[in-house]
Amino acid sequence: MILPILMLLMYLIVSAATILVMRSRTLDILRALAGIAFLLLATVTSLNMDSPGSILTFALALCVFISVEITGFKQYKGDADRLFMIHAFTIMLAAAYIIVLFTA
Repeated sequence: MILPILMLLMYLIVSAATILVMRSRTLDILRALAGIAFLLLATVTSLNMDSPGSILTFALALCVFISVEITGFKQYKGDADRLFMIHAFTIMLAAAYIIVLFTA
């Protein structure tokens, strides 16, 4: 179960770097591709689980991806005043995803 966690952390670090530090159209596309790769790995991981929590793991991964993309959109539109709640929400979702992976 360490590979999905590492992929999640890599996706969050790449997303933070591309959203907050280096804004570029090419990097935005690469961030979206990294998110899709994370979702594919989360899908494969949740399909291999035997517990009923497998649907929850995929839903959490999907919510993390959507939350990061909302952050990118709001930062692009210049609405940086209200990003704290989205950052906190993303961190809590990522923590919940890690906890569910360890307990499932």
